[in-house]
Amino acid sequence: MCVKQQADAGLAYLTEWISKSGFLRKTLKKGDFVLRQGQQIDQLYWLSKGTCTVNYTAANGRRYSHGRFGPGDRLYGEIEFLNGRPVQFDICCDEDAEVVVIPPAALATVMQEQPNVIIWLAQCMAETYHHVTQHLTNQFMFPLAYSIAKDLLERELGNRPAVQFDKVFREAERFGCSERVYRRAVTQLIDLELVEKTNSLLRITDIERLKRYLEEEES
Repeated sequence: MCVKQQADAGLAYLTEWISKSGFLRKTLKKGDFVLRQGQQIDQLYWLSKGTCTVNYTAANGRRYSHGRFGPGDRLYGEIEFLNGRPVQFDICCDEDAEVVVIPPAALATVMQEQPNVIIWLAQCMAETYHHVTQHLTNQFMFPLAYSIAKDLLERELGNRPAVQFDKVFREAERFGCSERVYRRAVTQLIDLELVEKTNSLLRITDIERLKRYLEEEES
């Protein structure tokens, strides 16, 4: 059995375990926090309904958003559960949501009993690490317009969740820049006729031209 198959088996087991566990379920409102940056972890959370945004706020007040995440297929607080450090990000409900509260001791037990759960957890963290480092590296190494175009293409191809924020300042936070700088980069892409804005959301106008633009930036 390959690693992916073991991870899939671990997820299937964990999902069933959570559904049958009788753990406390909490209903949260839009704007409520699942976890707060800097707090000590005492519970883990499984998002069963709704969406959450994952944000980091620096000491100077600037905020970086890792985007919006939907229900299932991941735990919140798993990294802090493993490294014993304070929570690194704010996990905030983007709409009304429901979470399952999982005691750390219970998760530790199921990990000992079912090693595939450990493999699934490791795969989740590896995927997160890959996507975050790739995204941040592109932002450091390429112009902002490239990063926005690349992000749109990845979503168009289904390699990332097809989600954009409808507020410009929230999209700007995903790229670690101000709203003014973000608008300027978007205008550049619009002027190149690579994207258009419809109801505050960006849409690729010509996917082949956008691919050629990205290839030129990478050459």
